[in-house]
Amino acid sequence: MLRYWEAETTPGEERELSQYVASTTDPEFDEIRGVMGYLSIGREREAKRVRTIRAYSFATVVACAVLVAIIGLNIRDARLMQEKDICVSYYYGEKINDDGAIMNSVESSLSDFFGKSAN
Repeated sequence: MLRYWEAETTPGEERELSQYVASTTDPEFDEIRGVMGYLSIGREREAKRVRTIRAYSFATVVACAVLVAIIGLNIRDARLMQEKDICVSYYYGEKINDDGAIMNSVESSLSDFFGKSAN
């Protein structure tokens, strides 16, 4: 036991000692039983904490990557829209991109609505 207290035991020796201490009821081993139990619980808690931190780290990285991708796509779309103003109209299900044709359609619709020329 002196080697254990001076940290001179190997992991195999510590396992053997811990098995022996767990199976004996000798009061001489009460102190070491308490220390080994405390260390055992500490190792379990540390392992759980490390797994939790890794899970949060992974989730944080994924969330940041998604956020960056969304922002990047929005910036790209905004730049594309600023490069050229696009006027689009759908007339009886047909897509029209010609600005002149769209304006003629709007003027025609306004004149029909108001019953006079939109000019």
